[in-house]
Order: sequence, then structure tokens, then C-alpha cells
Amino acid sequence: MAPLKVFFLEDDKHMAELLDLRLKEMGYHVCGKASNAESALNSLKECNPDIALIDIELQGQNAGLAIGDYLLNNTDIPFVYMTGHDEAKVLEMARRTVPDGYLLKPFDDRQLRVAVEMAMRQG
Repeated sequence: MAPLKVFFLEDDKHMAELLDLRLKEMGYHVCGKASNAESALNSLKECNPDIALIDIELQGQNAGLAIGDYLLNNTDIPFVYMTGHDEAKVLEMARRTVPDGYLLKPFDDRQLRVAVEMAMRQG
């Protein structure tokens, strides 16, 4: 069975490098990654992932929510938000895009693996 193809959107360079390493160590194939919303859209179309991990806050704005909205309305790709925010306003905005999971940073490998596996839709 082929490994899951994972795409991630993360604007923090250190976190992106760590996430890339962690996902690969778990046996996933990182098919694409981006640090901003525009490049995320292009990369998502190119790699057609099995799942996407999306940072909500990019350069101080909640641009990741637009990517979640795009995924909801234009693809069948399940996605999990990754964020350090658990404020009611951010949660409500995220909920409107119907994510398949929500990971609060910092998270460990176990939490990441469970979030990815639970988000995968059977079909």
C-alpha cells in the first residue's frame, strides 16, 4: 500500500522543516508544501494530496482559513488545521470551513499521527 500523500501549509520556516521531517519519519509522503496561500493553491493542484495540514495564521492573518474554504468547496481532500489559537472567534471561523481536524500547537508526533489518520475519509 502506497504511503499517504500529505501537503502542508506552514509559514514558520523552523516549524515547516520539523513538520516535514516528522511526517516523513512517520512513513508519509510529503508531496507538497507552501508558506503562503497563493503558493498553497498552486501546490495543492499539482500534488493532489490525500490530506492537507493547514496553518490558520499566515504572516499575522487568518489566510489559512481561505485555503480550508477552497478545499471544502472545490475538492474532496480532507484537511486538518494546525494553529496556536483556540479563541472562540478563530474556532468559529474555522468551524465554518468544516475541517476534518484541529491540532493545537505545539503538538507531538502522536497527536499529529492520530489527527492525520482520523481525518482520512473512507471512500
